[in-house]
Order: sequence, then structure tokens, then C-alpha cells
Amino acid sequence: MSKKCKLPPYILLCYLLNFYVGFNMSGIQFVLLDIKTEFGLSSTLMAAISSAQMITALGMSALFSGLLDRLDNKKTLLVGCLCSIGGSLLAGFARGPMWILCSYLISGVGGNILLSVPFPAMAKLDPERITLHVNRQQGALSCGAFLSPLFFALLMGRFGLSWRWNYYVNTLLLGALTLFLCCLPSPGRSGETEADAPETPEERRARRRLVLTPAFLCMGLCLGLYMFMEIGLLGYAKDYFVLELGDAFGAALCISAVRGGMTLSRLFGERLLKNRVHMCLLSMALPGACLACLALFRRPVPALLACLLFGVFAGPCWPTVLSMGLSIDPKASGKLTSLLMLFNNLGNNLGNLLIGACVDAMGVANAYYVAAGAAVLGVVSLLVGVRSFRRLGLTPEGPEWLAAREVAAES
Repeated sequence: MSKKCKLPPYILLCYLLNFYVGFNMSGIQFVLLDIKTEFGLSSTLMAAISSAQMITALGMSALFSGLLDRLDNKKTLLVGCLCSIGGSLLAGFARGPMWILCSYLISGVGGNILLSVPFPAMAKLDPERITLHVNRQQGALSCGAFLSPLFFALLMGRFGLSWRWNYYVNTLLLGALTLFLCCLPSPGRSGETEADAPETPEERRARRRLVLTPAFLCMGLCLGLYMFMEIGLLGYAKDYFVLELGDAFGAALCISAVRGGMTLSRLFGERLLKNRVHMCLLSMALPGACLACLALFRRPVPALLACLLFGVFAGPCWPTVLSMGLSIDPKASGKLTSLLMLFNNLGNNLGNLLIGACVDAMGVANAYYVAAGAAVLGVVSLLVGVRSFRRLGLTPEGPEWLAAREVAAES
């Protein structure tokens, strides 16, 4: 069997875990209003409780930056699964807002592990196809995020079940994946190498300095700017359709349109364009143009189309930028993942706060001009980063592009 047909079971598990992360993430967003209503919470207090998960994720990213390459990947994932199961059960049996807060703090630890730990494992098990695997993994996440609201809307609407069933179902799903994880052999530590000669102290110091190069810093900045754009759209899309356009139907469909477009492009985009540089430039610039269209053409049908196109164009951006960042130093993929996730979480939090302030100051439609401006900064950062890649003697286009070019040359 050719290598192209082989998929290590551990990488399949990584796909399934990201499907769960997306499914759980959208499920939590779907039941926030029900939780707020049952416990009589204000919107501000509910937002503060929800942000606990993001704050925990930031702390875990900083902690993992120096540990992830030295930890056994399977054992670390197992800890993440158990934390997520514990947090989900605590929320499912919650008797007050403090229970929800504690569950989000625990789930924040587990969720960050489930998001960040699979990348070093994939980079170690199949480094030549890391871009393909990250795209598929993020496609699985988008698929889970797309299906979850539809599933729970049907479950709660048809059978009259409470919001707690969101957490019960997610516990059962992750429990099954945890059993699957226990049956698989561990890929070991991401920093372990089998055939390479031991590094000299000078080589180790040189590798540590790679995280300070423009190549890596620009990839981190691009991740943050992309999340700034994504949260700018998804966080306020319903407000845009309801308050600016008075379109309740569009408000119900807009987020599903974005997630559906992302699912398609993340699963199939890499097959169409293997050059990572071109993919990143297009998937940063075109979503920015979609945001500008939302600000300019304030009509329901064009706006819904712009949301769909945003998802289609933006889908490959995050996984492709991440794979470029990891390729800077495959032996330290765990450390690089944690640092890149730190940029990611900062962009998510700052985007939520800054776009929210712009919505209050200038209206939701005009705020999308600010979100579109992040795309311009992202394109500039990518160009600077690519130049630094070449100075380091690296190929930013990626191994898949090199392999395709070699095959074309031979034929």
C-alpha cells in the first residue's frame, strides 16, 4: 500500500477529537441563553463567566510553551479528555452559576489540551503531509461546529429536553473517544527523534532563537489577525442581520453559512492549491474583502452570500498558517504550537473586545471596516514572514508543493 493511502490511527483520533471540540464549542454557545435564563443572570455576568474558558486557555498556552515537547502525547491528551469530561459533567449537574464557572475553568484546561496537543503528534507521525492533516483536522472542527446547533435544536425542540442534555451528550461522545485513545499506542514525545545525531549546545541555542525570527513572529501575528477577523464576524453577525438589516431569517442562517463554507474549503482546499504562500495570501485577503462588502452593501441577500464566501475563502487560512509556523522547527513542534496558540487566543480575546467597542461606537456595519483592516495587516505580515523564511533557508510553500512540483517535472 502506498504512503498516500495510509492514515495512522492516532491521526484519525486527532480528527475525531477536533470534531468533538467544534461540536462542544457550538453546543455551549447554543445553550448560553437557556443557562442565563434558568439562573437569572445578566448578560454581563454571563459573558464574564464564559470568558473564564478563554482566560484559562491563555494560561495553558503559556504553560505548555516550555513543556509540550517533553510530555508524552498520549498521556497529555488523556488528561485533556478527563478534564473536559469532568467540566462537562459539572455543568450538566450544575445547581447555580458558580458551578458553571468552575466547569468552564476545568473545561478551559481540557479544551486547550485537545486543541494544541494533536498538532505536534501529527507533525511527528507524518511531517510531509502536515498541511493536509491540519486542514482536515480543522475541517472536522468546522463540521462539528456546523452540526451541533442543528442537532441540539432538533433534540431540544422535538423532545423538549433541557440545556443540560448538551453536556450529557458531549460527555458520552468524548467518553467514547477516550476509550479509543486508550487502545492506541503513544507517538511519544514530540521532541524525541530516532535517527538524528545528538545536538550540540550551539545548535540548541540556534533552535531556541528561531521563535524570535520574523518568520515565526509573523506567523503568530497572522494567526492572531485571522482570529480577529473571524470573531469580528461570528461574534456580531446576528447583531448585524437583526439590528442593521432587520432580517431574522438571515440572522438564523449566517453562522451556519460561515461554518459550512469553512468545512468545505478546509476539507478540499488543499487539494486545489498546495502552495502554502498563495493559499495564505488568498485566504487572508479575500475574507477581508467579504467583510468590506458587509460594511458597504447592507442588503440581506448580498450579506448572507458574503458570509458564505467568507467561510469558503477563510477556511484554509488558520490551518495553513499554523502548518507554516510548525515547519520552522519540526523538533520543537510542541513549543511552537503552544506559542502560536497564545497568539491565537490573544487575537480571539482582543478581537472580541475591540470589535465590540467599535460596534458600540460606530455601529455593527461600520465596525466591519475595522475587521477588514486586519486582513490588510495580515497580508503585510505574511509577506514579511515569507521573506524571513527564505533567509533561513526554508521553503514556505511547503513539502506538498515541492513534491507536486517534482512529480510534474518527472512527467
